Amino acid sequence: MKNRSKITNRDKISQLPDDLLFKILSLIPIRDAMSRCLLSKRWKLVWKMMPTLDFDENSYRNIGSLGFEEFFRTSLHSHEARVLTSLNLKLSQHYRDAECQFLLIIRHILLEITIHSSSVSCSPVRFPRYLNIYKTLVVMKLQGRLVVEVSFPPVCFQSLKSLHLLRVNYRRLECLTSLLSACPILEDLFIERAGGDDGIKLFNISVPSLRRLSILELDSNHASRMCEINTPLKYLKIEDKRSRFNFVEDMPNLVEAHVKADHYETEKLLRLFSSVQRLSIHFFSSKFLHLVGTIFKQLLHLELHMHNRLHRTKILSFLKHSPNLQALKLNGKLLGSIRKKRRYVRKPSSVPKCLTFHLESLEWRGYAGRPEDKEIAAYILRNARCLKTAKVSYGKKHNLRIVKELKSLSEVLTSCQLVIQPQRPEVSIE
Repeated sequence: MKNRSKITNRDKISQLPDDLLFKILSLIPIRDAMSRCLLSKRWKLVWKMMPTLDFDENSYRNIGSLGFEEFFRTSLHSHEARVLTSLNLKLSQHYRDAECQFLLIIRHILLEITIHSSSVSCSPVRFPRYLNIYKTLVVMKLQGRLVVEVSFPPVCFQSLKSLHLLRVNYRRLECLTSLLSACPILEDLFIERAGGDDGIKLFNISVPSLRRLSILELDSNHASRMCEINTPLKYLKIEDKRSRFNFVEDMPNLVEAHVKADHYETEKLLRLFSSVQRLSIHFFSSKFLHLVGTIFKQLLHLELHMHNRLHRTKILSFLKHSPNLQALKLNGKLLGSIRKKRRYVRKPSSVPKCLTFHLESLEWRGYAGRPEDKEIAAYILRNARCLKTAKVSYGKKHNLRIVKELKSLSEVLTSCQLVIQPQRPEVSIE
């Protein structure tokens, strides 16, 4: 008789390395992950050492007499990892008090915490003193229907480097200032506002250690606010067309900037960007941009968004004042049919230095094929001696005519690769 191999049932999943098991358990709710520990002793040990915990109150509506807060307490008490990389709390309309009773339960070394509330009414979030997690937190994210309250004197987040305040409210005007003053080594601040009255009319951001600042306003109809910034930034992003901005000091260390503001604020901010290397800017007005005395010597990558019409004067002005520019991206967005009498705009007396020696890449989204568009394209293509790639995306209207015209312009190109294609909608990646 032939030898028959013995068939044995082995738990192959439990043989996987811890990192992979952590990833598998992170894909299911915490209570399901805890129940999986009954499968084997190995699973039990894995659950107790998971570095990331996610708690969603909506997932605990039908867990018998055990409420969400009690389940949270029990889970953390049974968790044995000394260090928690990340703790995420998602509170629903059933939990209206985020007074950090949750924080009092935590006995781990915690590096990152996220508190998100979708409650109908705003939940207060306070920071009790003398908690050990304040000493170790590196990232804190507060989001949604939360009211931030800061006691005085405030607690100290001595390790916090990244703070996200997303659509939250503030109990008092000085709450934001007090919170920022409690973060002595903060490097990254992200503020997102949804309009309405969030309790702050004047933003005063004075954090000497801050390097990255993002301010986004999701509602363009809010009342005008004032934002005063006194910090040496390396990265700046502003998407707010109504607020007024005052920079107390220049920003000689600024490397990258994204600006979406009104015409006055745009022109005022550009005077501070002499050291910037990457710049993305939106224009909502056809008014001429005065760049007298402003030279962007360090600028290598420029992205211009024109929301009314692609104004060739602005483009030529930027090229003239950016002698070392290597990459140019134009994004023209028409908000309607604009028919104005064309005015002759005198071209520069000499070809901008960047076109002669440095510009290597051109990308144009929303090319409409209008006379001014063709004029700008022809000027750049004929004078950009170092151009290696030119990518032009056009709309559906008159596409055959546009392709024909662009190909005729490409005859002057020698070493440049020209790509002409229909425009595809941009996809936002969070």
